[in-house]
Parts: sequence; structure tokens; C-alpha cells
Amino acid sequence: MRYLTTFLLFLVLMNCQEKDYKPKFIKAEIISSKIDSLSSEKEVQVFVNELKYPFFEQKISEDSIIVYRKFEEFELKRISEFQRDCRFDEDTLTKKVADSLKINKSFYKSDFDNNGFTDLLIIGDAHTCLGMAGCKESEYISCDFSVYSLMNFGNDSINSIDLNFVTQTLSLVPKIIETQNGSFIELHKPKDYNPENGKLEIINKTIPLIYKYGTFIERNTKNQEYGIENIEFIAHGCVAGCSEFIISIDNNKNAKFNAINYNWFDKNISQDLEPNDIDGEYKTQVSDNHFKELYGIINYLDFPSLDNSYYSGAMHSSSVTLKITYDSGKIKTIKDYGLIGTYGLKRVYEMFYELRFNQEWK
Repeated sequence: MRYLTTFLLFLVLMNCQEKDYKPKFIKAEIISSKIDSLSSEKEVQVFVNELKYPFFEQKISEDSIIVYRKFEEFELKRISEFQRDCRFDEDTLTKKVADSLKINKSFYKSDFDNNGFTDLLIIGDAHTCLGMAGCKESEYISCDFSVYSLMNFGNDSINSIDLNFVTQTLSLVPKIIETQNGSFIELHKPKDYNPENGKLEIINKTIPLIYKYGTFIERNTKNQEYGIENIEFIAHGCVAGCSEFIISIDNNKNAKFNAINYNWFDKNISQDLEPNDIDGEYKTQVSDNHFKELYGIINYLDFPSLDNSYYSGAMHSSSVTLKITYDSGKIKTIKDYGLIGTYGLKRVYEMFYELRFNQEWK
């Protein structure tokens, strides 16, 4: 009997170990690329301005296309160099935080996705907005504050990720944290918008971001699993012509898609200048990869702990509702006016917008 008890205890311990088992992190060996050779701000500036990736195409008439290269006008700046309003320094708090963290450069390097290629973190002015300087009549200066991670996939393939996607006017401080399990970014935000009333407040908030699911999302060390039964995503319409649709997916991969308004199937505009507006109700079985990715990221985000509503304060913005049914009928509803909730939620929203065109709807 004693041997049987010991054996059963051994099985229980092994089962617990299997549940808690995490693959050991193995740091990838560095694969030499152009970014590794950049050592000065001048060299990085030239590299960034000459980037051909990414680009996007826009229809401006029935027979013409404009290709925008996002970083042609990008100007590298140290945080201490920002002076965006001569009446008062709106970046004072940010400069103090940067000084305390010793963030005194305009660029930093790390391999955030552990693929062996060194990535580039840049801070600067993308010259995407103008604001009143206030010192001279009708004087305007750049009000932009940009932080990008340029993800390196080798062979000159660079994918940019905007780390200040909520608004390019608020300033923040990025700090790279190197650990035994890879690197991540700590974003220090001296000011932010209150998700309930949209007002700007001093918060001194720190957001740890890890590269996961193809972008940077909030780092979660708990990894609690929930029994997600159904996810419903509603993209609401707006006066500016925002896409309007509803997609629901249950835990058996069964999906429904109700295309209501402005769902343009326009994956390759350079070849087909006339986009197709999809409408009507459709069904499908979501592919394994997309299903695992969507359910995986929502679980990773620890969604029950997220706020129930987010509000950007901007006029005529897109708005969405995410409704998650889990753990035998519990419901979590998140309403997001402006799509600014969290970095992880932003990626979830993108996945649903992409699902309209990457599945075989019937």
C-alpha cells in the first residue's frame, strides 16, 4: 500500500510539473545585418530616411497611385532636445524621467523577437502634425513625438511598429530591459488620457511591452488560462465612413460575419483600382492558425482585468465593442471609442479587421 501511495504521489507531481513546464529560453546567435554596423546618430539618420519599408499605396484617381515612404522626413531627436512650445515646455516631466533613467540617445538596439537580427528603437520627430508655438503670431511648429521599433527580418526587410500609436503629441520614455528570457521595452508615460473621461492627466505610468503575436503587447508573467467559449467583435460605423461589421467565433472555430457597411476588399489596390464593398451575412470555420492566435492573445492579455471602456476624446473616431464569454457563461465586455485601449487590444482589433479577408467566408 505504501508503494502504491508513493507511486500515485509521483504521478501527481509529474502532472503538476508538466502543467507548469515552460520551454527554456535560448538566445539566438546574432546574424550580421546593416543595423549592426550603425554606430552614430548620423549613420542611423541616413539609414532611417532611406528605408523603403514599409510603404503603403493610396488611390487618388482612377489611374494613379502615390507611394508614401513613412520615414523620409523622420528626424532623430534625443528626448532632451524636444521643445515643442516656446510658451511652456510640455515635455518637462518626460525629460526628468528620461534623465533619471539615463535615456540620453535617440536610438537603441536589441533583438526583441529573438530571431538573430538586431532591431532598432528610434526616438524622434516624424513631422506628422503642426501646432501653434504661441510665441509669434500664426507661428506653427511640429507637435509630433514618435517612438518606433524597426523590426529586422534580414535581407533588408524592416517592419516598423509605432510605440506611440495613441497620439503622436504625448511624449514618453522607452527603456530596453535585458533579461535571461530575452529583452522587452518599458514605456514610461508621465501623462496619459483617462480611459473613462478622455482627459489628460499626470499618471507616471510604466508599461512593459514584449514582442509577441507580431507586434508589441503588454508583458504578462502570470499567463492565466481562461475557458473562452465565444468572442464577438462589433465595429461600429461613424460619420466618416468607418467599417461596420460584426464577427463572432466560438470555441469550435465556428464563425459568423455580418458585413454591414464600408467593408472594402482591397488587398492589392495597385492591380485593382476599383475596390469591392462586401455586404451580407457569411459563415466559415476559422483556420487553425488564426483561431489559435486570436484565442491565444486574448488569454495572454488577462482580459478580465482590463477596463470595461476606453475613450480617446477624438471626434468621429472608430469605435468597437469586444464581448468575451468564458468560464461557463461569464461575460467581459470592452467598449473602445478611438481604438486606443491597450497595445494588446489594438492587435486583437487588427486581427478581427483582417479576418474579413483572410478566411473562406461562404
